[in-house]
Amino acid sequence: MESEKIPVHIREKIKQVLRQDKLLLVIGSDIKYDGSFGVEWLVVTENKLLVFSDTGKVLHAIKIKEIKEVEIVDLIGSSALEVDMKKYIYRIILYSNARNSEFYQAVEDINNIIKGKEVATKGRLKPKAICGICNQPIPEDLGKCPKCTDKTKTLLRIMSFAKPYWSTILLIVLVMTIGSLFGLVAPYVTKVIIDYILKPDPLTKAFANSGWLVWAALALFLSYAAQQLFSGFFLERLSGSLGYKTVYDVRAAVYEKLQELSMSYFDKNQTGAILSRVNQDTGELQRFLVDFVPITLEGIIMFFGVGALLVFISWELTLYILIPIIPTVIFLKWIFPKVRTFFHRFYHKRAMLSVLVNDSVSGIRVIKAFGQEKIEIEKFKKRSGEYRDSGIEMVNQWGIYHPILHLFITFGTVLVWYVGGDFILKNKMSVGDIVAYTGYLAMFYNPIRTLTRMVEMISNSLSAAERVFDIVDTEPEIKDAVLPEKIQEIRGSIEFDNISFGYNKYKPVIKRMSLEIKPDEMIGLIGRSGAGKSTMVNLICRLYDVNKGEIRIDGIDIKKIRLADLRSQIGIVLQETFLFNGTIYENIAYAKPGSSREEVIEASIAANAHEFILKKPDGYDTDVGERGNNLSGGEKQMVSIARAILRNPRILILDEATSSVDVQTEKKIQDALEKLTKNRTTIAIAHRLSTLRNCNRLIVIKDGRIVETGTHRELMAKKGLFNRLITMQKEFSEQASKAKVL
Repeated sequence: MESEKIPVHIREKIKQVLRQDKLLLVIGSDIKYDGSFGVEWLVVTENKLLVFSDTGKVLHAIKIKEIKEVEIVDLIGSSALEVDMKKYIYRIILYSNARNSEFYQAVEDINNIIKGKEVATKGRLKPKAICGICNQPIPEDLGKCPKCTDKTKTLLRIMSFAKPYWSTILLIVLVMTIGSLFGLVAPYVTKVIIDYILKPDPLTKAFANSGWLVWAALALFLSYAAQQLFSGFFLERLSGSLGYKTVYDVRAAVYEKLQELSMSYFDKNQTGAILSRVNQDTGELQRFLVDFVPITLEGIIMFFGVGALLVFISWELTLYILIPIIPTVIFLKWIFPKVRTFFHRFYHKRAMLSVLVNDSVSGIRVIKAFGQEKIEIEKFKKRSGEYRDSGIEMVNQWGIYHPILHLFITFGTVLVWYVGGDFILKNKMSVGDIVAYTGYLAMFYNPIRTLTRMVEMISNSLSAAERVFDIVDTEPEIKDAVLPEKIQEIRGSIEFDNISFGYNKYKPVIKRMSLEIKPDEMIGLIGRSGAGKSTMVNLICRLYDVNKGEIRIDGIDIKKIRLADLRSQIGIVLQETFLFNGTIYENIAYAKPGSSREEVIEASIAANAHEFILKKPDGYDTDVGERGNNLSGGEKQMVSIARAILRNPRILILDEATSSVDVQTEKKIQDALEKLTKNRTTIAIAHRLSTLRNCNRLIVIKDGRIVETGTHRELMAKKGLFNRLITMQKEFSEQASKAKVL
């Protein structure tokens, strides 16, 4: 109910009309009945359905008992709610697509009221989630606001993938500590050289300690060499190994999750964008682990180790060098969110470029067939230009902030020479002390200086990590029940019990459909494109779950059957056969891992594929190419049928299996299908009459509803939709035959 949003004058009008009637539902539209923008109010009581204008005028008043049902109708850029009064249908209120989810739920509630049922709360559509921090809508495909995600948690989560390699991490810390200790030797040796070895005797002016110069130089060289050995050679090998191993685990987790995710996820996300996350974004995490983590650990060690030495040399001077650190940290905290915005934009443009390239490469045959190379080049240039511009914008912004950060740090070095010089003049410190101090100061500031350079990489990595973890955190919509029923073998009965389904919940493709298919029965699904035939197949395979109603296999709700058991007993032969890059043998054996070569050959013989396979230069070891492009359409279809025969499913689905092959090949495929359909429940989708001759029943579908059922003869006698479709097909075939003769 939306009573809190209803204007006072409308609320008063509703009260006047209602009298003793109980108010059940109020929802406001955003389009008036004449098509202009404005608000009208749909009001539902126990006995009436009313529509009020924005002035309070009653536009419609219909008794609930006179309504058969209410339904949503899609229009151009908007939708309407229609009331079926058995004899007449009234369109009573309009609304924009932005209100689809609310009105879809309202229609469900109203239909329950009409049937005398309680208004359901389970399965109700959730309102759009709003971020409590920035007050912006959270995208439907994300579980959290990408702008306000806790970056510390993201950082810790990246590190959590390195937990299995804790021994390597400890070794990295040890190596870095040893390398850092050797690094601390050099400035002190420099101090010794200046203050003792190169300092002449005040009286004799002779260099009494000159003999130590060679040993000091050797010590200086060995300290540098040891530092490079540990902080360079050993550290790079260890951190590189850690980075590659960790990112391997991340990439495996992402790919594993992709295999678990439901089809709806892939409907919402473009292939190129997903590939960008799996390949490029995980690469950014690798760079983070290889470069940033060791530098951070080294910075922590240096901060405490060098800090102690600085205090030891001069605690007074150390207080001065802390001055520029405070504004540096504040400035970093201020610029980080700003920089991340540009990095997010940059990576989004990169993902969009990947999408375009993926689409153009996948559709290269269509591009060349239509001669659209120039258009594709222009599209690429535009998308690539956006990617380039976002990169330039990112670099320009960083070019402003980066010098300022370095200026803060440089100020600390200037302070040391100014204050330290004053201390030398006052004999508080020696020249060697100051030189050593500046050496240690460079080490002390180095982590901060490095961090300023690493801001770019940190931003990259956190942005990449959020996109990667977005996949990992996505919950599949289709998954096993808490206690799924394990079924080793099914009989093959299928029941659709008043199901409704839409790829968008508020735009149903299947509408209150009921159908019962008996075990070993072969039925044919007939209807125009978009009627809902393939959607029924998707629901049987449980690629999607119904929005309303229930599908039962052998009397068991399909949602309660273990997915592995269900899909292991379903075989599919599609119109557009997909073959994996590999050999013919591998593609057939894909249906039954571990099958013997004899089983694969037997399936090929049954599918009438054995003959053409043997004619290939490499026989069963012939490479099919990407998507099977090295085979003809008919050959791919026969390989697909062989794959289905090898699987030996209890339920077989034939989706336009012979629609794109020649007559001679169709005969071979029909013979193979006749063998395949014996003793199993078969659902055939086809336009060609020849495919449906062996069906026990034909189901005619229109706009997501079953409109006719019966045998071919019975449906032809009805003179309904089936009769019209067959007549149109015959007329088209006759015209095509005449055209060939001419």
